[in-house]
Order: sequence, then C-alpha cells, then structure tokens
Amino acid sequence: MVDSPDWDRTEVSQSVPDAFEGRLPEVLGSLQRLTGIGMWSYDVPRSELWWSDEAKRIHGFETEETPTVSDVVGRYAETDRQAVLDGLVAAIERGESFSLGVGYASDRTTERTIRLCCEPLVEEGATVALQGVVRDVTDMKRQEQRIEILRRTSQELRSASSKDEVAEILADAAKNVLGLVNTTVRLVDENRNVLQTTVATEECLERAGDRPNYTVTEDTPAARTYRTGEPVIHANHDQTEDDHSRGALQSGLYVPIGSHGVLSAGDVVVDAFDEYDLEAASLLGELGAEAITRIGWVKRSRAI
Repeated sequence: MVDSPDWDRTEVSQSVPDAFEGRLPEVLGSLQRLTGIGMWSYDVPRSELWWSDEAKRIHGFETEETPTVSDVVGRYAETDRQAVLDGLVAAIERGESFSLGVGYASDRTTERTIRLCCEPLVEEGATVALQGVVRDVTDMKRQEQRIEILRRTSQELRSASSKDEVAEILADAAKNVLGLVNTTVRLVDENRNVLQTTVATEECLERAGDRPNYTVTEDTPAARTYRTGEPVIHANHDQTEDDHSRGALQSGLYVPIGSHGVLSAGDVVVDAFDEYDLEAASLLGELGAEAITRIGWVKRSRAI
C-alpha cells in the first residue's frame, strides 16, 4: 500500500521533475486535453504550420491530418475568415499579436465559437515564427448569452401587452441571442386543448415547412413537454415516433413556457444540442411564462 503524501512537507524544486524528464510531449498533450486548449506554431521562412492534436480536434481535423493555413481558415465562419487572415498578415509584417473570437463553420445551424490567439516571435526586426493557442469557448459564450437573455429579454417582456407579443419576443431572443435559428413558439388555447403555433422563425419555416398545431394529449415531444413541464432534447428525429414531418430538421429541443405553451428549436444535423442549450432555452421559457402570467393578472384586475 502506498503511503499518502504529506502535503505540508512537500519540497519545492526549481528544476523539471524526474517524472517529466523525456516525457514533455506527453505531458503537454495531457495538459491540453485537461484544459481544452490546443497549441499551434507557424515557421514564417519555411511557411510550415504545426498543430497539436488538441488544436486539430477543436477544428474537426483527424490527428493524422496536416492542415494548411487555408484549411484551418476554411473551418471558420465566412464572415470571420478575413479578420483571421488580416491578423496573421499583421503578425508577420508588423509583429502584432492578436486574439480573436471566431465562429466555427459546420453543417449545424447552432453556433460554436473558437478563440484564436497569436504571439509573433521577432528576431532582429523580422518575424520568424508565430505561436499561439486555440480554445473552444462556446460554453463561455453561452454563459454570457444567459446574462444577455436576462438583461435584454426581461426588459422587452416588461412592455409586452399580449401573449402573441411575448411569443414574438421569445422567438427573436432564441434566434438572435441563443443562435437557435429554427425556433417555434406554441401557446395553448383558451380551453387548454391545443398547442397553437404562434410564431415560427423564417429559417424554421424554410427548413421544416409550416409548423402544425398539436393537441396537448398527443404523443409528440412538444405535447409531452407541455404535459410534464420537463425540458427535453431529441438527438435524432428518426427516433421520434410520430407522424409529423420536420423537414430538414434532424434534432430538436423542447422547453415549457410554464403552463402557457412550449418553445422548440431544431437543427439540420443529428445530436446538435447539449445541456447548455437546453438550460438557456429553459431560462427563456421561464421568462416568457412570467410575462404571460403578469399579462393575465393585469387583464383580470382591469375586468374587476
């Protein structure tokens, strides 16, 4: 049995530990996997690009691939590619470092964000190499989005005077704040029998066609979410057992708007959503429910 270390008596060494000697590549690889940070370098005179395995993984390359600068930039959203190229040119020509948040281009309609950092190595006035790190910062951006939802959407919902207006605000926030571009908002009718399609984004209609109403008792994800009040992700609509067509949408998420309805979003690839998406959309649904409840109270008080 190995004795437990005495942390209070641990000696401090200024040299590389013996356990790490000759294992620096392995240690660096472990650190990159633990932190989710990839490393890269570019030899300017030789025009040679090197990417660590973690950097390749972040960009969707296999470890055995040897991507060029063009290959890497091609993985970014079209609107961000020129900024990356301009940053690389400025780093080489003027020795300027940069840090950019860029969108990752993929078949998904939900967004991913990558942080690309570069530090030039300058010798005798000339840039001889670029070195930097990359990190998938999608989750951090989503945290910022939640704060933005609370701030912006709460303000807009305070001035809403009807359920339809609330639905419009929710759909807009889902699309333009959360990046859930294929969003549908259904509100239950006065008899609480039917989830009526109140708002569907233009992108959703283009990819999935006109969105149907659902009876609250039928076996669809939206109706089940309304009945149970539980948000849910459907990773693959091929396994969604109902007769409704969802067009090009292959996966979806569903969150309750309290007892008032359901907000759903879809994507054109399988397994597009994760718990972060579900949590943020659920927050949006809660804000919408509070607004609709408030509108109901106001109308009842005026009727008295």
